[in-house]
Amino acid sequence: PSDTLGFVLPVAAPRTTDPYLSELLTSMTCEAALQGFDLLVSISPAGTEENWSYLRLINGRRVDGIIISRPRPRDDRIELLLQKQFPFVVIGTTNIAGDYLTVSEDEHLGAQLAVEHLISQGHQNIALVNAPAGLFFSLNFRAGFYKAMQAAGLPVDERFVVTADGFSQKDGYQMGQTLLSRPQMPTAIVTADDLLALGVMAAIQDQGLEVGSDVVVTGYGDILLSEYAQPPLTTIRRPTSALGQHACQMLTARLRGESVVDTNVVFEPSMVIRQSSDLALWL
Repeated sequence: PSDTLGFVLPVAAPRTTDPYLSELLTSMTCEAALQGFDLLVSISPAGTEENWSYLRLINGRRVDGIIISRPRPRDDRIELLLQKQFPFVVIGTTNIAGDYLTVSEDEHLGAQLAVEHLISQGHQNIALVNAPAGLFFSLNFRAGFYKAMQAAGLPVDERFVVTADGFSQKDGYQMGQTLLSRPQMPTAIVTADDLLALGVMAAIQDQGLEVGSDVVVTGYGDILLSEYAQPPLTTIRRPTSALGQHACQMLTARLRGESVVDTNVVFEPSMVIRQSSDLALWL
């Protein structure tokens, strides 16, 4: 054995940094070290190249196990590792049958918490800026959003549901511009990621509107920037460090031949209310 875990970072462009993946990496590196393992990280854009990255790791015997993040419906990576019978753990929800380890968060609940909070503030025209398509997370987040709206008896205006191309502030800004140019504007915008939310807030402010009074915004992730945004961002706290830690603990236990009691661990997100959605906090 090489006493090394592998992680392929799905990176789209060199300048994009994703706070979620950065925090995940940090927690996985620390936990792997505690368990006596190194973490080998390689970078590859999603697609055919990606499978080669995984094959190199497996066939080169460079790693004993692999960690997968941001799973997708019909995920080639999971299919490949199952086929090769190579030990791995997935961080996120999946739909592929098989005996493998997963650690995830309840994204449905995250979206529902955000919508319920906005409804309790009296909002009805609620928009959704979803994470990029093709991720399991986006499907679940969208489903949670619809479920909460239906439970409250509120119709979802399809013109108020948009999907960002990436996870950057620029993507959020573009989606914010799109929603604000509608003949009727939403009074509240739920976003599936904090960076998207920060971009949406900038778009609102550029229109001369005030975040928190004219339009309220919620994020997802509770990254460090969200607390120091102007105004501070209401968001769903994602247990990112716990996800990374737990993934490493499960995978290293399995590699050591120990029995893993709970092979599908699910964490619950929680709501952090700040000024971007709650005017009472200003007063």
